[in-house]
Amino acid sequence: MSREHVVKELREHKGLYLPNYKQNIFSVVPTALRFLDVDVNRQTLLNTRSLKRVFEDTCCMDAENVVCLVVDSVGVHQLPCFTHLFDAWSSLGRLKLSSVFPTITSAAIVSIHLGIPPERHGIVGHKVRFKQLGTVVDTLKMASVKSLSVDRLVKSGIDVRVLLLENGFYDELKDKEVAHVELMPSDIAGTGLSHLLEVEDITVGFSNVVDAFSTLRKVLDKFEGKKKIVNVYFGLMDDISHKYGPLSEEYRLAAHHVEEVFTHFLKGLSGKTERTVFLFFSDHGQGQVHEEKTVKVSEDDAEDVSRFMESPPGRSGRVCHFYVKEGEEERVKDWIEGKVGENGVVLSFEELCRSFNLQVKGKNREELKSRMGNLVLVLKGEAELKFQRKEKEEKEKIVEEKWRGSHGSTTLNEILVPLIAARGDVLKEVLGVRSR
Repeated sequence: MSREHVVKELREHKGLYLPNYKQNIFSVVPTALRFLDVDVNRQTLLNTRSLKRVFEDTCCMDAENVVCLVVDSVGVHQLPCFTHLFDAWSSLGRLKLSSVFPTITSAAIVSIHLGIPPERHGIVGHKVRFKQLGTVVDTLKMASVKSLSVDRLVKSGIDVRVLLLENGFYDELKDKEVAHVELMPSDIAGTGLSHLLEVEDITVGFSNVVDAFSTLRKVLDKFEGKKKIVNVYFGLMDDISHKYGPLSEEYRLAAHHVEEVFTHFLKGLSGKTERTVFLFFSDHGQGQVHEEKTVKVSEDDAEDVSRFMESPPGRSGRVCHFYVKEGEEERVKDWIEGKVGENGVVLSFEELCRSFNLQVKGKNREELKSRMGNLVLVLKGEAELKFQRKEKEEKEKIVEEKWRGSHGSTTLNEILVPLIAARGDVLKEVLGVRSR
């Protein structure tokens, strides 16, 4: 295993990497709680001696406040776009973490909040089939793909927590006298995926980056003198990376905006910096996708193979889930490989578990297979799969939009993310920030 990369390349599938469960994003929040002297019986990053030494050097232990800044879609190769935070990362140990498989927001965010990988909590993708609901579900929106209005399942009276195979630990914080607040963009706060995390009652929405850090300051003031953990989620970088590309000028501009507002926030935090630890990390990175590597499947082709399927395919970005009728796996595998060629690999559920060392055990194995699919397509670098619909007459668009960045697979920048961990005063010194 490369010390530089943290993750190991798969021998049989070059360009794809194996998730590292000893140094993973799902251990960040349990580690943050240990900084508050709270143990929730989850694996922490303190188990890795080299990481623990960095945390001690950056004064993370024995904190009163811990702030986790989860910035969606920042792979290690994208971090240099954050000019000042990249310098801080370089000065504070150059810590790296592995994401999970698939590297998609639904699976990764639930992993971060529950402290376990997707195959243990059961949210194994973005749009995956849940047999008990009889449909493919968009787990970000908590809605069937047949009716994609946000929270359609919840509004229908379904307790979506039944989709979880294991529960989280946030309820324990009440007994441990730790204040817990979630800050999210207002358009997703208390909706969709939040229902699985059971954080609706402690979630505060914000309208933009400036509002987010101003709200964070108010939260820290409100719970002054009490141990607290505040998780702040930013989706801005993900939006920009998809639309313009993971290393685009627009991505750099958005990164500059985030770190400029964060730096301004630190300047006004003079009385709390010695008691507040900051953890900056991401759920996954993104890869550039190219038109020449886009595999296009016509509606007629999709209909032709659909008779061998139990339900329509699911999708986790650059990973596709196929729910194939028993006995038709080889036929469908040949069809997929004929379309994709060298742009991806098609694995049975059993091959997927072996290749990516997924922790699939016991009674949940068949349930997970029914969700992930008995065939899974994992696309390689720069490739994308598109199911095309028959053309309809549409008004000419003023500006044509293209999908320039994507994730879900396990190329290096998708799976390897940076971690900055430091007490506020240490971080201010490294960033050259002076209090107002």
